[in-house]
Amino acid sequence: MDIKWILFGVVLIVNTIFAIAIAIFVARKFVVPGRNALVLVLISLAIWLFAYAMIMFSTSIETKRFWLQIENIGIISQPVLWFFFILSYARQVRFFKKSFIAVISIIPIISWVMLFSDPWFHFYYASIKLLSEHGGPLIIERGPWYWVALTQSYTLDAVATALLIWRFIEFRNIFRKQLGLLITAALIPWITNILYQLLSNLAPSIFIPVDLTPISFTITIWLISQGIFRTRLLDLVPIARDVVMEHIPEMVFVVDAHDRVLDANSVAEKLLGKSRQEMIGRDPIEIFRHWPQMLNRFLSTERTREEVQIAGDSSIFFEVVITPLYNEHTKDLSGRVILAHDITERKLLENELKKTNEALEAKIRETEELKAKVQEQAIRDPLTGVFNRRFLAESLDKEIPRAARENSPVAIVMMDVDFFKKFNDTYGHKCGDIVLMDLANFLTENSRQGDVVCRYGGEEFVILMPNATLHDAHERAETWRRDYTAKVIHYEGKKLNASFSAGVASFPLHGPSGESILHAADHALYRSKSDGRNRVTLYQA
Repeated sequence: MDIKWILFGVVLIVNTIFAIAIAIFVARKFVVPGRNALVLVLISLAIWLFAYAMIMFSTSIETKRFWLQIENIGIISQPVLWFFFILSYARQVRFFKKSFIAVISIIPIISWVMLFSDPWFHFYYASIKLLSEHGGPLIIERGPWYWVALTQSYTLDAVATALLIWRFIEFRNIFRKQLGLLITAALIPWITNILYQLLSNLAPSIFIPVDLTPISFTITIWLISQGIFRTRLLDLVPIARDVVMEHIPEMVFVVDAHDRVLDANSVAEKLLGKSRQEMIGRDPIEIFRHWPQMLNRFLSTERTREEVQIAGDSSIFFEVVITPLYNEHTKDLSGRVILAHDITERKLLENELKKTNEALEAKIRETEELKAKVQEQAIRDPLTGVFNRRFLAESLDKEIPRAARENSPVAIVMMDVDFFKKFNDTYGHKCGDIVLMDLANFLTENSRQGDVVCRYGGEEFVILMPNATLHDAHERAETWRRDYTAKVIHYEGKKLNASFSAGVASFPLHGPSGESILHAADHALYRSKSDGRNRVTLYQA
């Protein structure tokens, strides 16, 4: 076997081992988006490299054909896996749908079916023959499907590279180093393969049938390892960081344990009117000189979530969230992330809503008071202020059934001012009104808390006395009559006296309903007036 093919194969084997070692390290060390895709990329490269090495070492056409089939497992899968790795790295997860993956996989699956099927093999490779009987590569003639698969591979590589370049333009600092390594790692084998394809077809006379693409992967694997070990390719997750720092509307700062600003996003630049270069490494005292309220939170709080008002010509409100960062080994405070969300518009709306609510509550109170006043007016006599006849009827409808259930008495005292017409005729209707109001006040002040004093009509009053026996009601009415007769009414310098006649009836002794008890009390009142007035009479059937 020619020594040059042996050396070429040895280089491929070394690269295979290197790729597998990196794949094992990544699989064990990292649990991040894109890890599995990168591991599969490295495995596909290892398959490609190892199978190509075996082609170099083999001497028979049958053995070389077998390893050619194995090699194409890596060749065909590598662009697809690399494409999915770049999508994961760039956080383009919306493409990870079954339908999209199925469409991408159609051409590779058809290619493998052709390669491993004797009747269809010629659609992928029209022919293969030995370059030398002492080892070395195969001389291949490409079939029609080969160009279909190659077109898809180049398309996927181009899209992935374009996505990396786009991100490279967006990012900065160490993230650009990562992306630069990935772009270079993608371009070197891609350009090498393009040159291989062009020379094999456009300049066959000077073409040496050795595909240097696998050898170029030496640089690719080395660049990926540099990205992992030097720029922490799978640790920093720059896309996620960039989304958080640059594309959210909050002002974000990162400070170290000594309160020096390590990073700030574009929102902070805009609000503070300072560039990132002017802020990084500076003390917050310099940065927030004109915002002392914010500065106080930086310097005095390790962890908080609160609202801060920045006073000025027009106040600005921020919701500030400070989160401490601790060293994972020593557990010491290593820095803090400060997020400030502008809530000025929300606070203004809240203040407007608060004012509106206060006005609405005042209106509701006013309405309730008016409603209560109207309800009170509906059940009160406008002259005397005691309850009216309507309220008496409602009270009887409640008290009589309750008394029947509880087997308790209810007494009614009905009274009428004696010679009331004399007050009106002698002193005028105003005097009559004064007498009625005076009697109403007297009855209200001298009745029990549960008694209901009502003006029944004209100069008639009714006192509803729940849980009062006929005897108790009679004694009470007699006391009222005696005390009121001795009472002096002052009217326009005159001292007047008034009396009343009353009738007393009780439930259930004198009737089964409120109406019947009222009728009985009215009958007793009539007896009092017939017997000479100024007296209290018990109803007798």
